[in-house]
Amino acid sequence: MIRTIVVFFIFLSALDSPIYSFNAFLKISPQNTQSDSLQFSIFPNPVKDKILNIESTSNSIKHIEIYNVLGEKKMEIDTYENIIFLEKLNTGIYMFLLKQEGQKGLKRLVVP
Repeated sequence: MIRTIVVFFIFLSALDSPIYSFNAFLKISPQNTQSDSLQFSIFPNPVKDKILNIESTSNSIKHIEIYNVLGEKKMEIDTYENIIFLEKLNTGIYMFLLKQEGQKGLKRLVVP
């Protein structure tokens, strides 16, 4: 059985008119179940001084991809470090994807 989860964001201005929207579709099949979800944390969030800490249960290599709300990949890095520098990211809301040991997890990232 395949389930589809739809995530929809609308960002409003002070006048309550839409500025832009973001749609994400995630298909969940029997091979992509909760056990495949990587448990990790990122902090501080919102980011402070363009430095982001990453904590996960594994010390293996981290494959990190960061996407803007339009779905454009803005950063990709492979690292063993638990700290990354986000000096190339502009102010905004991003999706932070971490892949590690065949698992993956997704979190929202705010860069003020």
